[in-house]
Amino acid sequence: MNIEKGEETIRRVLSAYELGPKLRQLRLRKKIGLKDLGVHTGLSASLLSQLENGKLVPTLPTLARIAM
Repeated sequence: MNIEKGEETIRRVLSAYELGPKLRQLRLRKKIGLKDLGVHTGLSASLLSQLENGKLVPTLPTLARIAM
């Protein structure tokens, strides 16, 4: 299996869930800034921004931290 094709498939499948836009929508609805969310999750504001903008594919532990 070609690794690049596998990554493309993962991105395509995950994009259907629109995780980034949903994360941003929920964060803004709760009136939480990226820095504040970072403090609560232990993740950097930069990483959270990249997730919201679809530049990174989140790992399951990252999703769990955000969900909690």
